[in-house]
Amino acid sequence: MAKIPIQPYSGYLKSQTPDEDSTLTLVGPGTPGGEYLRRFWHPIAMVSELKDVPMPIRVLGEDLILFRDKSGRVGLVHKHCSHRGTSLEYGIIGQRGIRCAYHGWAYDVDGTVLDTPSEPAGSRLKESLCHGAYRTHESHGLIFTYMGPPDQVPDFPVYDTTVWPEGTELVPLKLDMPCNWLQAHENAADPVHTAYLHSIVTGVQFTPSFAALPVLEFKETPLGLLSIATRRCGDNLWIRASDVILPNVAQFGTGFVDGDKEKFALTAAFTRWITPVDDTHCWYIGWRQFNPVIDPRNEGRKQDIGRNRIDLMGQTDERPYAERQKSPGDWDAIVAQGKIAVRSREHLSWTDKGVAILRRQLRTGIKEVQAGGRPSAPQTYGTGVVPTYNNETILAVPQVDGDDKAVMQNFGHKVCEAALASAHLPVGERQAHVERAVRQMQKDGAFQVTSKDKEDMNA
Repeated sequence: MAKIPIQPYSGYLKSQTPDEDSTLTLVGPGTPGGEYLRRFWHPIAMVSELKDVPMPIRVLGEDLILFRDKSGRVGLVHKHCSHRGTSLEYGIIGQRGIRCAYHGWAYDVDGTVLDTPSEPAGSRLKESLCHGAYRTHESHGLIFTYMGPPDQVPDFPVYDTTVWPEGTELVPLKLDMPCNWLQAHENAADPVHTAYLHSIVTGVQFTPSFAALPVLEFKETPLGLLSIATRRCGDNLWIRASDVILPNVAQFGTGFVDGDKEKFALTAAFTRWITPVDDTHCWYIGWRQFNPVIDPRNEGRKQDIGRNRIDLMGQTDERPYAERQKSPGDWDAIVAQGKIAVRSREHLSWTDKGVAILRRQLRTGIKEVQAGGRPSAPQTYGTGVVPTYNNETILAVPQVDGDDKAVMQNFGHKVCEAALASAHLPVGERQAHVERAVRQMQKDGAFQVTSKDKEDMNA
């Protein structure tokens, strides 16, 4: 694309729309990004959405039918009957599988043809084919699918935030977003927006603590990256370190943070996937975690969680348009980028480093799949619990003469390093271990910046 002169009133010169980055954005079968995404498990529905009739659903650009047969098994199959192509949304659910209403062909949840009743006796037609179907897995009120090569099924990831602290309640949610999956997911790698979008520009949407401009750091992890924002709240420093897990998972803290109150929470309030429906639609789908570690004052609202409902302002389009124009939220900022954000129009700055890292990590995974291999990241843990790194830490670190921003960055860096170093410990021991380490650093004055600290942070 020709270089555009820098001059006022240059709209005409910029009116041509360049192509989107199709390698990262397109999700259909055979596309680079689509083949990469098919190597992972994705949530596609809340269990409560599945009734006693088939549910038409579109995932990764494919039209499918989701159903639960009368023996309780969940099936996800190609929409069109293998016989004459009518839609199985009109199929009849049986004790085992689903039967096409047109000519009676029946399919098991794995695509096995169970019956071709219109065929003559002795016909072996049903043994010569198999209907398209995908694996499913149920977990805490969500239904997941794996849509990749049948011989490369990965273990289902059990994140530590879903099992600790003991008694954590996972409430499923699913939000519709009419845009490409990547721009929705990239929001997790952009921590500076929480100050501007949720406070400085639009008014306080979460708590006043978010108005403090954060010092940023982005640290790659075995799962993806940590998007670290450290703020000063009086004599306290507050870290909001969000997990960005490859390819499309993220974990966050709450929106109820009071920077004046000490807090140690090596866990999350939200674990969400951005599941692509197709190239121009996606779901924000996952769990809202409720426990006294992440939400010590019990400010979360379970009754506001569900289908297109969440207890965090600005995540859907439920408010009137005129109100959202005056105080837009995440949904508006993300969807307003267009059906598919055109990245060649962007002018990235240093605060976008997390977004750049995420895109690089995704490109690496795509290239690995294109080369015939499997994605090397995120690190796999077999059937074991996956250690994650999302944390909300608030601790007294008074201001001193000198570069307070460097102290803030050092604090965020060292606390998150302690979280990363604890990954080998049993899930129930990690938070106490990290808290002891951080308190010792506080006692030793370890957050004051040395030349070595500066080297480590800049590495």
